[in-house]
Amino acid sequence: MLQNGCFDYRVSARDLAWLKLKHAILRLKRALDRDEPFDFLGRTGNGELLLVGEGNLSFSAALLHRKPQLGKRITATTFETETSWNRRTSGNASFLRQMGARVHGSVDATKLEDHVRNKLFELIVFQFPNVASRVPRYGRNPNHILIKKFLRSASRHLTSSGCVAVTVVNSSFYDGAFDMDGAAKDSGLENPVAHPFFFADYPNYSHVNTLTDDSAIEKSADCVTFVFNSKTRRGVLETAPQ
Repeated sequence: MLQNGCFDYRVSARDLAWLKLKHAILRLKRALDRDEPFDFLGRTGNGELLLVGEGNLSFSAALLHRKPQLGKRITATTFETETSWNRRTSGNASFLRQMGARVHGSVDATKLEDHVRNKLFELIVFQFPNVASRVPRYGRNPNHILIKKFLRSASRHLTSSGCVAVTVVNSSFYDGAFDMDGAAKDSGLENPVAHPFFFADYPNYSHVNTLTDDSAIEKSADCVTFVFNSKTRRGVLETAPQ
């Protein structure tokens, strides 16, 4: 406000309270349900592992470096066509195939039935999904719509004990954009359990955006893996002999 030719920089108590609340909201992020990172390899057990939206396939390769015997039970997929893969992606694909893994391009994570038919998996993984758009769809953030459709499709391809793992940056923006709890509704999956995710656990893993080879995610970023268990699995556990 301008008073007597000078700006009045005084802030009312109400304005100050609002500013404090606004900054508190910006600092909010998903509270973790577990202290330990999600064990992708251990959770797969002796079952099949499907990875979607794999970008440069480096996460699949990192998992296989840690557990080579998993090779024949991995299916790694990218949204991009195989003809569009760069040298690094093609190199990772060659390594995966040499180790016995199945690798495919042009796979839509929201329409898995078109690609895996009736195959069931113990674990389905989607690392850092992002549609690279903020234009609302059906009145919601497009990333929420992506995850909602993905979870619906993935739930049809899980074993009775299977689960889905989705990793994103842990921030108030992403928490609101994806709305993981809301996306789980009507998918046949439980509300997710949140684990920390550390890039340092996977030295050869680097994230890339869908439309470019760049990444908006720093390896030092605070990230979270949301694990969605099947409601069928809960029923099995509840009825199991004690």
